Amino acid sequence: MPLIQVDAPRGDLDKSQQDALMSQLSNAVLKAERAPLDSAGAQSLVWAHFNEKPEGAFYVGGTPLEKPPFRIAVTTPQGALNDETRTSLVAEIGRIVDDVVGPYEDRLNHWAMLYEVNDGGWAGAGQVFRLGDIQQAMDIKAA
Repeated sequence: MPLIQVDAPRGDLDKSQQDALMSQLSNAVLKAERAPLDSAGAQSLVWAHFNEKPEGAFYVGGTPLEKPPFRIAVTTPQGALNDETRTSLVAEIGRIVDDVVGPYEDRLNHWAMLYEVNDGGWAGAGQVFRLGDIQQAMDIKAA
């Protein structure tokens, strides 16, 4: 049950690039969580937001940046990832952003930030979802 939030400069990607970025990021997170990509349950629980920011909204050292990096924030339930899957996810995010956005000369083209929600802290529809409940809904087999 990951949540992906991408902050991007307005107009940097056309709609097909945006769709490709969000689809590839969604599948990368599902893969890192060990969810089957062909599972309708898993696909229905990966939510993603693409947030375009207006020109002049990104700053470095107090100065607006003309071509800012993308920010990729991935939130997962605590325990859904381990050191190995976090490392592989970050590498895959880097590859995806390089492919879709392209590298920036002499600096990073994105930041990737991984967040975890404490077990019992993920809820919806008036109920708490524990990691085991989420993994069952996503067809994830215990490792």
